[in-house]
Amino acid sequence: MSKSNRRTARRLLAGLLGMVGSQPCCAVQFADVTMSAGLTHTQWDLPATDTDAIQHMAGGAAAADFDGDGWVDLFFTRIDAPDVLYRNLGGGVFEDVSTAAGFTHAMNTNGAVWGDIDNDGDADLYVTTLLDATFRNHLYINDGLGGFSEEAVTRGADLTDAQFVNGFSATLGDYDSDGYLDLYTTEWGTGFGAGNSRLLRNLGANAPGHFVDQTVAAGVDVSVGHPASQSFAFAPSIVDVDRDGHADLVVAGDFGGSRLFWNNGDGTFKDGTVSAGVGTDENGMGSALGDYDGDGDLDWFVSSIYEEGGACGGLPVCGWGDSGNRLFSNNGDRTFTDATDTTGVRQGGWGWGSAFLDYDNDGDLDLTHTNGVDFPFESRDAPFVNDPTRFWENNDGAFTDVATQVGVNDADQGKGLLTLDYDRDGDLDLLIVNNAGLPILYENQGGNQNDWVRVRATGTVSNADGIGAQVTVIRDESDPEDLLYHEINAGSHYLGQSEAIAHFGLGDHPEAIDLIVIEWPASGAVQVLRDRSPNFLFSVVEPLPGDFNADGNIDAADYAVWRDGLGSIFDYGHYATWRSHYGSRSTLPPATGNAVVPEPTTLLLVCLVLSFHRASSRAFTHELTIDSPCTNS
Repeated sequence: MSKSNRRTARRLLAGLLGMVGSQPCCAVQFADVTMSAGLTHTQWDLPATDTDAIQHMAGGAAAADFDGDGWVDLFFTRIDAPDVLYRNLGGGVFEDVSTAAGFTHAMNTNGAVWGDIDNDGDADLYVTTLLDATFRNHLYINDGLGGFSEEAVTRGADLTDAQFVNGFSATLGDYDSDGYLDLYTTEWGTGFGAGNSRLLRNLGANAPGHFVDQTVAAGVDVSVGHPASQSFAFAPSIVDVDRDGHADLVVAGDFGGSRLFWNNGDGTFKDGTVSAGVGTDENGMGSALGDYDGDGDLDWFVSSIYEEGGACGGLPVCGWGDSGNRLFSNNGDRTFTDATDTTGVRQGGWGWGSAFLDYDNDGDLDLTHTNGVDFPFESRDAPFVNDPTRFWENNDGAFTDVATQVGVNDADQGKGLLTLDYDRDGDLDLLIVNNAGLPILYENQGGNQNDWVRVRATGTVSNADGIGAQVTVIRDESDPEDLLYHEINAGSHYLGQSEAIAHFGLGDHPEAIDLIVIEWPASGAVQVLRDRSPNFLFSVVEPLPGDFNADGNIDAADYAVWRDGLGSIFDYGHYATWRSHYGSRSTLPPATGNAVVPEPTTLLLVCLVLSFHRASSRAFTHELTIDSPCTNS
């Protein structure tokens, strides 16, 4: 059955159910487990004299397994207090390990992003600051033993500013496809020039985890063309929006500052905002990227401000800009269709952090964003002081706010937001950071009644975190249009970074999953997993091009396998020449997780043929029929 026919059938079924009686809503519930989980800190304490409105926009968090024990941990930024690192102990409990890890100095921090910038197997941490006395951002290098050393200055990532820094979100991604994570960090305009929204390129193999500023050279200075000639950027992501193999840059920005930059594949970008039909939001703040319509590409949601007429003492609007959120549906040809009204997500109040998630594991992406603002000495923000979180359920592309029904009832000053499976039970939990208040950890209760699958990616040629890996799940190979798609990324939802794992709800699907396809960003390898059981986390390691006997090494044994299988087609002549082509990496990192996917066997040596034919522009096709590595480069 085609996608359109399935949607028609679901609509007819929904109509029939409505005729015979209403169905119960929202069997899945979220429970506030903040205190029982051990999250006890306050983001900041309001001073007696409070005049800095920008600090009311602060409140960040980031999720990653920093100690490699298989449980996702949490880091929180703070104002005028030390940052907080919580280690997940399992069993639903976190332990504050901030002091032992080295986070002891009181600072004004804001955004945070985890990522293995030096490919040494552990998660490092980048943190932005907001009106802080250090006048710079910070980079913490993981020593692999539970501690961190601050090295932003020596690694070229500090962005020292002579006046002050209003740092917000940051993201990591490999825009130049060299196998190392690059960094983009944002700043909300200060009135002192273009600002510190900067693209920092990782120097890679020559100096792993060291950076050089490429903002201007790459063509991604967001102050260019901005009405105020400044950066008012809030939430960036480095993702492959057009699926051409090159990671693009997407930025949600205030005052008409949202931007989409297409990656040219040569280290530069082209501003495609206008031609793509995006950037029409008046006050873009939060950003969510996901395939909400199930067509195999990333759609873009931007949270903004919607004002009900007459909300401010009889005035039509409060003066903030009233056109609301935007949901842009990706057409697959570098253009988008504005689906805001057809999906019903325009009216969201004052939105901040935003995320797609399949909270009920029914196979489509739902949507949520935090809300609220209470600037000092401002009367225009009165309608948004107690503005509740929005939580929209996806019903075949039409969204309904079910926040109250599912128990997401936060009406404080929500800012940062992220998703994670902190209790490893197969459904996505939700974390909200409240400005000048306690965070809220919502445990998902019931989402795992439906089936699911999760994929963790470990790169070998690509970056170690597998950031940029594109994962497609096809439950039934006889219906390939019914697909699920996710790109593993380290994007910011606005001061919030979700767990970098591909999570898929499968609906009622207890039988084996026919296909899981992983497309690796730097090597171009395509890895196909067949007949996998649902309700598992699979840890998948990127295959090494040239490792034809799958022992984790590229050596004479692989050459022998290649020579015996394909030497008559492509003959290098001798081992040394062969080795020069396939000897870039020599070892594989160990795989971990609930279910370890073994490295592919050597049955499909035709992958080698694929690489040569593509290089010589000769046509060649082959249907993958077993778990196998194939190089697209």
